[in-house]
Amino acid sequence: MEFQLQVPTKVIVGKDCVGRNGALFSSFGKRAAIIKSGSAGKNGALSDVVKALEGQGISYHVCGNVPPNPSPEDVAALLGYAPGFDFIIAVGGGSAMDAAKGVAVLAVNDLPPMGLFDKSYAVKPLPVVAVPTTCGTGSEVTAISVLEVGDTKKSFLSPDLFPAAALLDAKYLETLPAQVAVDTALDALSHCVEGYLIQDSWATELFAERAFANFAAYKDALYKRAFSGDELELMLFTATLGGIVISMAGTSAVHTIGYPLTVRKGIPHGRACAFTLGEYVAFSYDTKKEKIDRMCTLLKVNGVEGFQEMIRGLLPGKLEISREELEQYTDISAQAAIGKKNTKPITKGDILNIYLASLLG
Repeated sequence: MEFQLQVPTKVIVGKDCVGRNGALFSSFGKRAAIIKSGSAGKNGALSDVVKALEGQGISYHVCGNVPPNPSPEDVAALLGYAPGFDFIIAVGGGSAMDAAKGVAVLAVNDLPPMGLFDKSYAVKPLPVVAVPTTCGTGSEVTAISVLEVGDTKKSFLSPDLFPAAALLDAKYLETLPAQVAVDTALDALSHCVEGYLIQDSWATELFAERAFANFAAYKDALYKRAFSGDELELMLFTATLGGIVISMAGTSAVHTIGYPLTVRKGIPHGRACAFTLGEYVAFSYDTKKEKIDRMCTLLKVNGVEGFQEMIRGLLPGKLEISREELEQYTDISAQAAIGKKNTKPITKGDILNIYLASLLG
């Protein structure tokens, strides 16, 4: 057994943890750039961050809203190459945190937007402090950023991009639209399932299996689209567990084949992964039977069919899509999906069959 576990992010969990940890911000400098989602002003997260900064005498610049699924050009437009900041604060979901990592690079490196994918930077990126306001991405504890490029998404990775700190307060989830909460919870589940199946280690098993038990605990709330404060806290915690899992194991073909659904059809990322996750688990069963059976037991579902039924029950309806579109998406995603670490070798034909069974079956 060989694996690496590196989670250097300082994670602080609890109600009002942003306000109670103002001194943490001052440890990164006196000038901050805030990269935020559009919802950050509605859920109280932005005002909490600003109040904490002002309490420490830290100057700050609030950048424009990060669009969903930002491109490298969107990242550059947020801050460009303006010097003078000591650290970056990401306030929002996965798009805000992915963009913040890009800004952390571009703020101190003279690079074109696509230079983010060089993965080797002359100057170390600025520190990032993450304040997540959704319960899916786990980007607050990963060293990767995923941006939209053409018809798909592309990632860049550097150990220097692990956020220096993450402040997790579930009160920011209280204003999430119910389906957004479900979609992001499915993203966290996908992270845990993919990482659990593609890497055999006690560490991935430790974190993923706890996440599966958590998911079972709030599964009924996801079906009802109604959440208690304790359930929201557990959902946020589970998203961070998923981030730790993929920081060790990475993701599988599921993520890659979900990207065209997001870019071409506008399907939210977590939902796009969920559409094909059940069929990927079925595809993997012959090589990962013991782990999948264990996973299903923890999720309190009846085997692979029960897992697929659970996912279908959480999706908001069938996607209108044609076989021709799915063949195009196979062409777009196949090379990257085949190159991923998967439960077993996957072919272009397998990818098309997963698409077809998931979306036209």
